[in-house]
Amino acid sequence: MTALSAILLLALAPVLAEAQSLEPRLYVPLPTGRNMIVPSYAYSSGDVIVDGTLPIKDFRTTSNGTTLAYVRTFGLFGRSAQVQAVTQYVSGTARGVVAGRDTSRELRGFADPQLRLAVNLAGGPARRRAELAGVRFGTIIGSSVTVVLPLGHYDHDRYLNVGANRWALKPELGIVQPLWPGWVVEGYVGVWLFGHNEEFLDTSTVTQDPLWTFQGHVVHLFGRQGWLAADATLVRGGSSFVDGTLQNTYQSNVRLGATAGWLLGGGHTLRAAVSDGVYTHLGGDYLLVSLGYSYAWGG
Repeated sequence: MTALSAILLLALAPVLAEAQSLEPRLYVPLPTGRNMIVPSYAYSSGDVIVDGTLPIKDFRTTSNGTTLAYVRTFGLFGRSAQVQAVTQYVSGTARGVVAGRDTSRELRGFADPQLRLAVNLAGGPARRRAELAGVRFGTIIGSSVTVVLPLGHYDHDRYLNVGANRWALKPELGIVQPLWPGWVVEGYVGVWLFGHNEEFLDTSTVTQDPLWTFQGHVVHLFGRQGWLAADATLVRGGSSFVDGTLQNTYQSNVRLGATAGWLLGGGHTLRAAVSDGVYTHLGGDYLLVSLGYSYAWGG
């Protein structure tokens, strides 16, 4: 691999991390007219960008991310739907040497914000909160579109940034299947489609092939009090080009994790998650721990 390819991987760090997220229960129908505020904290540490076969020495990142999300549920053509807005502030450090050049730097700033629209296509009719009492769901099929806006902090002359300086779009299809009382399996398939970054190292243009994502979750429900999920994700694809020249940045990674949520009553919920890379071809060998809280009202 060339030094330019290794440098490009540093620039693609926000995309590598975002594509490998593990998010169970994204398509569970919620009552319409509901509002949710979701602050959370995430800590990550490890070889987030590349593995040891690349010409990067002693590479390691440690980051702290504070996220704030707002969710609004509503009915769309008689189906349950929701819109979500997410912003995140990141601080941390990245240390490493690429082709004899020190790339270490402090990371501070807002990441690229996200907007997501999700609709349940089958198995999730729009209902108010009172209408959901005692309802048992069958198979649920949902779809979503996530848009990442290039508004995060980006330094044109630096290898590693908080923002990616380009648009990204992710359509996704999800299926939720109850197995027997208290157990549910979920599967999602999506693809990231990327715009161009025309200011890579000031003068170069970066383009990227589609990046496919696959998620699977096995969820155990503790009545109406909480849930625990075993999570897995696979990402494949995403080869990149600098000024039309193909780089050795094809991704094929597997991550495993667990997520738990606990309802406190009165619209208050706690959530915790942990995940780690188990097979890494490019970017993904890192530990991620997150804690979140949500408050819901209305509906």
